[in-house]
Amino acid sequence: MSDYTECTDEQLMISLREGDDSALEHLVKRYQNDVFRFCLHYVRNLETARELSQEVFLRVYTARDRFDPKRIFRSWMLCIARNMCLNVIKHNKIVRMESLEGLELASNAASPDWYPVTAHPLEGVMADERRRTLLHIVNDLPEDARELVMMRYFEEMSAREIAEVVEITEGAVRTRTHRALNLLRERCAGKMDILS
Repeated sequence: MSDYTECTDEQLMISLREGDDSALEHLVKRYQNDVFRFCLHYVRNLETARELSQEVFLRVYTARDRFDPKRIFRSWMLCIARNMCLNVIKHNKIVRMESLEGLELASNAASPDWYPVTAHPLEGVMADERRRTLLHIVNDLPEDARELVMMRYFEEMSAREIAEVVEITEGAVRTRTHRALNLLRERCAGKMDILS
């Protein structure tokens, strides 16, 4: 198969499983930035995230025969990435960056849609300050809550995708995300009002 632009991820995995190694190259092009950013959210170290994102695609290649085409490829791949990140954190006790703000600046991972473009420079400064404050608050959430907030709102994953990655039910994802958002609201109360 020579033109991969019209292929779904799952079709590319089937081609890879059937011996077409160039299908992996297309998957890498499609997802290398997403996987890097995803790993960076966990390990918060640029070099470690780069190494992990490369290793994720090696694992995808070696596990190609175990991929079930009925699954969503992206979720399956991010499940591999998450497990690898958690193993690195557990075994290596990596040094973490100070905050998600530093992570955002280092990776340029934040979307420019986080805050509206404003006509007045002071409004832009205030929007930047609100964004930094929010990032600090998210960074201080317990690890499981931060993980869900990161997946849902930074990576824009659906409850189904998160459930597949974290290997829990969609209902559990919704419940835990609701709790994480309530905790985030509590911690934002007062801090964000000051910046309004």
